[in-house]
Amino acid sequence: MKKIKLYPIISVIIAVIFFGTAASCNMCGINLTTETTASTATESDTGETAAGTTSAEETAAETAAEETTEESSEDIQLVDISQLTDVFAIANESGDQLITFYSDEDVTEFEDFNGAIGEDGHFYTIEYVEKQNSNDQDSGRVVSDNFDNMEGYIYNVLEDNLIANNTYYICNSDVINEDNLLTTVSAGIIDLDADTRAQIEDIKGRNIQEGWIIDEYSDGTQILIVVFEPDGNNLLMSIALKTTEGIKLMDYPVVSDGQSAWRVDDGGKIDPKLFSILFSTPTNEGLLIGVCWAGAEGENTFFLLEEADALTQLPSEIYRYWSPV
Repeated sequence: MKKIKLYPIISVIIAVIFFGTAASCNMCGINLTTETTASTATESDTGETAAGTTSAEETAAETAAEETTEESSEDIQLVDISQLTDVFAIANESGDQLITFYSDEDVTEFEDFNGAIGEDGHFYTIEYVEKQNSNDQDSGRVVSDNFDNMEGYIYNVLEDNLIANNTYYICNSDVINEDNLLTTVSAGIIDLDADTRAQIEDIKGRNIQEGWIIDEYSDGTQILIVVFEPDGNNLLMSIALKTTEGIKLMDYPVVSDGQSAWRVDDGGKIDPKLFSILFSTPTNEGLLIGVCWAGAEGENTFFLLEEADALTQLPSEIYRYWSPV
């Protein structure tokens, strides 16, 4: 079986506030470090003052909110990256079935898969139906219009509906499930802020032309797309992971011919709408990010793994051909 491979979740230290006694807590979660110090209430000779009571109540409420956030982070379990397999599928037009494409020929347990992940970590429960062989109507394109003609393993979706023609990661819920996934709070395209731009320019020693936040999670983690100023025909785009610990990048340098650069007929431009995040999950080797990058002729799906000072693209990349759709 071909395999693909986050760091452990740190335990929470909970502050206990009793009457006016000062306390502090250091809160650590998935790439999240904050520090809160409790206010000290003053007591008079005749008893606790009204101001002290209010301070203690407010601090207790704040602490309770922090504990709730931390408990949510602790619910995310580490995935053993060695147990992940390279199996991807597309949804049919009605969104009730999936069919795998270009599946890893070393994978044999297709009947055991019971989960599909897509659309920023949305988890679907699936059940195996059958193996489908291609027929003479197969166009060779991995699109929903060709669903009934292409070769692959078919699954029914047991709840919700899939998005037609979208790519999904197929998995076993014993290895990765919805409890392992970071929760997306914003998947819109947001222009990169000045402070983040300055940080990245300092890291790369190169000016940014444009950049965007394309995904943000409940713990504050962000996925970024950054395009740097050209150096002649030498172009550079990076996918970046931003956490409270810093920014890590995976660089994609290319030489443009004036018509195509990163993708066929892209005109040397990056469109952030062509990127989507399948999911992000903490693993025993670092944060794992599943990325889909669409182009004129098809879509690349690949994994980025967080390491000590950078992101690394894993070799388990798959290309979905669809031109013309």
